Amino acid sequence: MSDAVDAIIDRLIEVFPACFNRDAPKPLKIGIYPELRARAKQQPALATVRPEALRQALQVYTQSPAYQRVLAQGGPRYDLNGHPAGEVTPAHQAYAALPPEQRQPKKKSTSVAPSTTPLLELTALLPELLAMAIPGKLDVTLKINQLPQVKPTAAQTVLFAVQAEGRMVVVELKTKTWNTLKAAAESYPQWVAAITGKLGEAIEGGFRLENPTVQVFEKKAKPDVATPPPPASKAPAL
Repeated sequence: MSDAVDAIIDRLIEVFPACFNRDAPKPLKIGIYPELRARAKQQPALATVRPEALRQALQVYTQSPAYQRVLAQGGPRYDLNGHPAGEVTPAHQAYAALPPEQRQPKKKSTSVAPSTTPLLELTALLPELLAMAIPGKLDVTLKINQLPQVKPTAAQTVLFAVQAEGRMVVVELKTKTWNTLKAAAESYPQWVAAITGKLGEAIEGGFRLENPTVQVFEKKAKPDVATPPPPASKAPAL
């Protein structure tokens, strides 16, 4: 650990004693970095610390043996004020319990890089990534190009299922929305519907789609490039 990083960690302990502690660390809440960066700007002891240096200090702190031991025990995560904010998942506990050498990502080969990060390396980066997570929304979009069979319900809705990428997705649409989708689909020779909603409760083999919205688009037939265009009509000779 460099002296500069060590000094930043000392400042974090001084400014946020309910959250940071070398000897008795607490698991940090997921996504604490954006909040930490915003509040650090308001603290004289941290106002001049560059975001990159603050990020590095947070990474070193969460990779320390003391922090990993506490993480392996599970329990609550905490925010900057020391208030519970989430729980340590069993997966994070299992990772923290690994020997240090198994938590380190493998050195990258000089050969052509793979298209995705290897699972072991991704797992090793999880504590840092979780600490730096930002808030966001998760929407799921299904695309269909044929009308599914539906089951009406007593709630003036219809239910249907879509098998997408090996997962079963159950969709519930209001009858009015379904009729609009049906009418639009039947009026277009070729079409595609985008059904967007929130990831809902898990079901066997998949999940339910919550609060779905529907958009239908007409697909224009592509011109047949193998068929030559008709000859242009000739103007009558004068």
